[in-house]
Amino acid sequence: MRANRNLAQLMIKALYESMSTREMVKLTRRIFPSYNIHERTGYPENMPVPPMHAAQQITEDVIKEEIFIQFVTLLIDVYQNGFMGKKIQIKALPQILSELVSQGLYYNPDLGTFVENKGEKVSKGWRILEEGKSYEFSLLSIDIVNNTELVRRYSMDIISRTYSDIRELAKKNMEKRNGRIWGWEGDGGLGAFYFQNKNVMAVLSGIDILLDLLFYNILRCRLDESLSIRMAVHTGPCQFHHDMGNIKHETIQKLEELVSEYTEPDSLTISPSVYQDLGRKLEKFFKPIPKNKASNLYQFTLKWES
Repeated sequence: MRANRNLAQLMIKALYESMSTREMVKLTRRIFPSYNIHERTGYPENMPVPPMHAAQQITEDVIKEEIFIQFVTLLIDVYQNGFMGKKIQIKALPQILSELVSQGLYYNPDLGTFVENKGEKVSKGWRILEEGKSYEFSLLSIDIVNNTELVRRYSMDIISRTYSDIRELAKKNMEKRNGRIWGWEGDGGLGAFYFQNKNVMAVLSGIDILLDLLFYNILRCRLDESLSIRMAVHTGPCQFHHDMGNIKHETIQKLEELVSEYTEPDSLTISPSVYQDLGRKLEKFFKPIPKNKASNLYQFTLKWES
């Protein structure tokens, strides 16, 4: 998010009324390791930079680099845990938090970051991700099986309503675990998870979707047959864009390969980097894919026992 003028003024106040210039620079170097306040402000190296000028420059740089939220998170950590061996009372921090709440964000101590207020309309980037910047995500792909045949056999009205049901089913289960649907193209879509335990959250969402689909087919499906989906989860770096058409990355290409090449109907395939995060209780639900098909891939399949 971009900080408005009021937030900028509150940040300046929080810094210069709470810390020395040396402390401000030390804190800023947690994000910018080689940050040089003299170089940034133009003060000679042998002249101390006044706290007010240091606070103004640091705030300007934080806003310019679009890391305002990350910097506020640092201030919260300092307030809670101290800094450079001492407790520091961060002035104006309550006002900063209040202003962010008014913009639809609140600090979640369990996640250690800011998230959208409950009840607010959710956004693809949780209102904190910046357009074009790269982040580490866990991505969940959903593909409806035999889409071409289904479109031939059923009217567009039935197909449209059925696929809309599946999208809402996926959206509900992703958002329940703080995931987001990034895109949906009728016969499938892409979801993203960003916060703590993102791999586990993505996998649990995928399992929930398969379970909900089972009951959907029994109780609500408009088709004369059960609807099947394929899913996969892969983790890695990816640029964030609000327009899905602008997102092109090898992480997504690998995810699409997992779905199309290795995933059976009504199954969830996960990559090795996702599997290693699951823990013993969740691991036991996934079986290795035969080595003649893939190496180190694992799959969960939902099926009736014979």
